[in-house]
Amino acid sequence: MDLKNLSDDVEIISRVYARVHGVERTDDWLVLKLHEEVGELTQAYLDLSGRSRDRGLSDDETRDAFRGEVADALAQLLLVARRFDVDLPEELERKWFRWRHLVQPEDTAGIRDVGGSV
Repeated sequence: MDLKNLSDDVEIISRVYARVHGVERTDDWLVLKLHEEVGELTQAYLDLSGRSRDRGLSDDETRDAFRGEVADALAQLLLVARRFDVDLPEELERKWFRWRHLVQPEDTAGIRDVGGSV
């Protein structure tokens, strides 16, 4: 699945969520919701790393909760980017991938061959 289709799918589900729960998806709601999701991801990480109170979850439940919060944070970030017309591939190119010329073989170890595009 590419980023555009992923963003479209997340947008649809966010609209469903807003309709079902009577939420107005304003600009500040989207950003505040992202903050909430990052907070929940942080809590799930603390649980996963054993630095939180015992919530009575099994190891599998704790890992599942963490993975779910990563997905929630990503989905909310996609919604924020969409609302504010941020071209994520373009911004990643500008902010991150401008460092491609510094890639060394050890940087790609276990990911892919250096001959492939980064």
